[in-house]
Amino acid sequence: MGLHCLAADYSGEYFQFMTKKLSIIIPCYNERETIRELLHRVEQVQLPGSWEKEIIVVDDGSHDGTRDILAAYQDHIKVILQEKNGGKGSAVRQGLQEATGQYALIQDADLEYDPNEIPSLIRGLEEGKGNVIYGSRNLSKKKREGFLIPRAGVWAITRLLNLSYGLSLTDAWTCYKLFPASAARDFRAGGFESELLFTAALARRGLSIGEVPISHNPRPVAQGKKITYRDGIHAVLALAGDRLLYLRKPIAYVPKDVSKLLCCPFCGKMLQSSSSVPYAGAPVPMLVSVNFLPQSAWDSGYVCAEHGSFAVDSAGRPLLISQDALALNTEEHVSGVNWLKSFLKQFPKLYYGIWHLFCPVLMIRNGPRKILPMLPDGPILLDVGSGPERLGEEFINIDVYPFPQVDVVADASALPFPAGTADGVVSESLLEHVADPVKVAAEMSRVLKPGGLLYVSAPFVHPYHASPDDFNRWTVSGLKQLFPDLEIIESGVRSGPWSAFLMFLAYWLGVIFAFGSKKIAPVLAHVFMLVLGPLKYLDLLFMSMPGADAVAAHLYIIGKKK
Repeated sequence: MGLHCLAADYSGEYFQFMTKKLSIIIPCYNERETIRELLHRVEQVQLPGSWEKEIIVVDDGSHDGTRDILAAYQDHIKVILQEKNGGKGSAVRQGLQEATGQYALIQDADLEYDPNEIPSLIRGLEEGKGNVIYGSRNLSKKKREGFLIPRAGVWAITRLLNLSYGLSLTDAWTCYKLFPASAARDFRAGGFESELLFTAALARRGLSIGEVPISHNPRPVAQGKKITYRDGIHAVLALAGDRLLYLRKPIAYVPKDVSKLLCCPFCGKMLQSSSSVPYAGAPVPMLVSVNFLPQSAWDSGYVCAEHGSFAVDSAGRPLLISQDALALNTEEHVSGVNWLKSFLKQFPKLYYGIWHLFCPVLMIRNGPRKILPMLPDGPILLDVGSGPERLGEEFINIDVYPFPQVDVVADASALPFPAGTADGVVSESLLEHVADPVKVAAEMSRVLKPGGLLYVSAPFVHPYHASPDDFNRWTVSGLKQLFPDLEIIESGVRSGPWSAFLMFLAYWLGVIFAFGSKKIAPVLAHVFMLVLGPLKYLDLLFMSMPGADAVAAHLYIIGKKK
């Protein structure tokens, strides 16, 4: 998303002299009967004060002639054509990625919501009713009639959201939502449930959500009404899953102070601390570049002279990663089997207790701690792709996802450290999950001091395991090839042939007993892992046998920078 703008305090006083742009996102699917009139109304609406608008239409795979109509608007309206229908949430998400305004608003294309009421949402924002403003159909003085079952469903879901997240909304499933563009990364792809999950994400981040009354002119199914009771059931299940995924509040801990070590991940220039506070009440401008500003009362951040500001979260962790990369990894960690992993990782001791006991891979020898005795006292030791576990007090944890115990949120292919920073770098089971392992390996080598040590382990004989995706496998020779500027001083088996056999057996049984279901197969595979897991200790006999590296599950190398 191009956020090339000035973000500042959003109090009413500062709004009086700040030029602002509103990005109006219009998702549409088979709306040839209403799209012309809707666009006419949106173009004609006059925004208050110094507000200006941009209009972004995302056609979500229409096949009724809507696209032919939109072709006439492409010279003055941004029109995005998606080839396949992915649902309303997916269309909104695509539009938000193209938005350039400080604020965004969602506008349905079916004329149920009147664009002439958009200014009332802006006034609610300027009057300080909240950081986010919803248009509530239930606050309107006009009595609503008909559609009793859908209205009852919206009422029930609104109460569920209020109860789950401590809100006091009257209409949670309204289309009209006015929010800072920096909150856009919380809008997940999907169907109608995406808007409810967005509200949940805003609540978790501590944003205040205000409401203003709006009118509503619902159309019947015969005229194209698309939402059904099935969407309501799916939304309830999605909200339940979301609440479980974020069941535990973030662990309160103080991350390691790495402020003097950090550089911009895009240009390599050293970062300076910033005391700008976007939402704490002081009208201090803050330059926004390719990164996003998370929505809470952030106390400080980091500034690059070329690429603008990078925020820190409420635990003080620098978020030195592009918005797209963080959004992608967040999306991947809340879907499929990864949802269960992310849920358990809220409780690291429980997660790793289950993993060490029941995972069929034995990894109690030749781990990253091997290099500790070889390093000087008080080393700068980076754990790239750490996950939620800290291997020891010496380790600085780096990950693309803000798990507990992560010190810096960053992409392994753009580490925010100058060349020659670290005495040691370790990485366990990361390289198979990155699309460009050569670039990641080069980054690890770059940040090492001359004479610094690197430990890397990666799978060799191992089934596909998405976390969030899986790309590569390595022999010892392959690992050595990734690090040509290192002197390899040790290599061997991290987990042996018996671990490889058990993992393949678990996945094989999962496929067989899923009877052709691609979604059930990985779930069953994890069930079989729980059964087979304790047998992994037989690998204590197998992993030291001559030739074990030819059929080992995981291999490792230790290298010294020349």
